[in-house]
Amino acid sequence: MALIPPTNGGETISRNDHIIYSATGTIGNKKVQGAVGIRVVAVNENEFIVNVLPKSVPFMNKARLTFPWDGKELADLGGIIAGWSVLHDGERIGREAITTPFGEREVEHYMRIQQLENGTLKSDQFVEPVHHLPYGVRLSGKSGDLLFGIVETSLAWVKG
Repeated sequence: MALIPPTNGGETISRNDHIIYSATGTIGNKKVQGAVGIRVVAVNENEFIVNVLPKSVPFMNKARLTFPWDGKELADLGGIIAGWSVLHDGERIGREAITTPFGEREVEHYMRIQQLENGTLKSDQFVEPVHHLPYGVRLSGKSGDLLFGIVETSLAWVKG
């Protein structure tokens, strides 16, 4: 079941909306049990600005980021948790169903494999089919495995 969100004036997000992802897994010999909050600071016709608020995720820092905005596309949020956007990188693998706190959702699965100095990093993104909002990310490599999954949001169209 693909979700097509209601829009008001074409916007799917607005100021003060938020998304929270859990972050679990291992990096080296460190166990990760954290979270990443993303809060929308501003939305206008050309861009949206978010605050990124990680907690107990070793390689992430607080940041304020600005992304282009066409009233629809949220794929750039994948850059926060996966390091890349499905619009510009990765290979589309296909559609599959995943379980979220909001029920089962049909998502598009994208994958990217990078050869880095310290080994190969495989990353998968699972995104909502219409706006490409990331529901989950899996990072796997020599230094460990990390999973980000959406756990909370103020976006009614994501909750269904």
